[in-house]
Amino acid sequence: MITADLDRELAGALRSLAGRGVLPAAVAQRTASGTWRPDPAGDPSGFATAAPFAIAGSAGLSPAKVAAAVAGSLRDLPWVEEAMPSGQGYLTIRVTRQALAVSAARMAAAGLACANSAILDGTGTTVWPWPDLAAARDWQHAWQQQAQAMTSQLARAAGAAVLPSSDRERASTPDRLDAATRSPVAGAVAYFGSDWVRYQLARTMPGQQAWPAGAPASEAGMTWPSGRVADPLYPVGQAYSAAVSAVRWGADLGLEPATATGRLGCQLNSAAERDLLGLLAFLPIRVAAAARRRRPAEVPRYLEQVGATWLECRMRAPALPFGGRAAPADPAVATARLVLAQAVAAVIGAGLTLTGIAAPGRP
Repeated sequence: MITADLDRELAGALRSLAGRGVLPAAVAQRTASGTWRPDPAGDPSGFATAAPFAIAGSAGLSPAKVAAAVAGSLRDLPWVEEAMPSGQGYLTIRVTRQALAVSAARMAAAGLACANSAILDGTGTTVWPWPDLAAARDWQHAWQQQAQAMTSQLARAAGAAVLPSSDRERASTPDRLDAATRSPVAGAVAYFGSDWVRYQLARTMPGQQAWPAGAPASEAGMTWPSGRVADPLYPVGQAYSAAVSAVRWGADLGLEPATATGRLGCQLNSAAERDLLGLLAFLPIRVAAAARRRRPAEVPRYLEQVGATWLECRMRAPALPFGGRAAPADPAVATARLVLAQAVAAVIGAGLTLTGIAAPGRP
């Protein structure tokens, strides 16, 4: 994926600069995996990092000098359009449109593995099973169990080694409540469904109310409130289904997604497509960051952003002939847009799997 490529090239640049004496030898051992952030200027092809600050601090250099040296080393890469230092030591890389589009094609080909990276390589995690939410004592307990399991799954996807759980840890996992014990979570699962409840918990930030306001458990069980209960999972599932359907309908019309070669960058060139391409590229970064910070709710919220951006993109740049006036006349553009649909399905499917939910239509 493009962020892994940037990590690799950044590490290679540091080794090269240290070998040539431009930077101290100690810099050659530094890694800065997973530090990329969206370009502050808003360019979807841009990736920024504050890594020069950490590198400079350990080497006794100014961050600006490190950023300038690394930028100079990366400018000659054929898929890098621009590399420049900014501020007092930030580094911004802008990749070519083709590189960004090919990254989406690689994510599409990877499927559910598109969320995986080596960002947390060298760390370890105990992987906890997905909790039986109906057995939770209360909403806080359910949220804690879901967050613990999800954080461990995110860490494993980001490259953390799986550690064996101790007998004490296994013993700390509570057994199912007995039938006589009333659980508001069990009532919610029975009424709304386990996926709905799990996703509500998965997207809840630390300190937030775990159960949505206005959806109380009544004496008789779960009841709909007078107003509508927000369902953030529905648009995410809708976006996934729309992406999968686009590829299937394309196949019925004899249109197969394009390969990662060719002119994808030119064919996926509208503002809506480029915004979506830039957003998709950050899935491995978001997964690793959520695990590192122990804030797993950042991943579902990222999926909601992807879903909304994709639904907007398919309106402005549809892949199929029946997409209205914006539908492509050139079959090559249609097949390129099907690659984007495949990538969206892969990203949302991977993200939902990491929340403990199977994507719609998947076993």
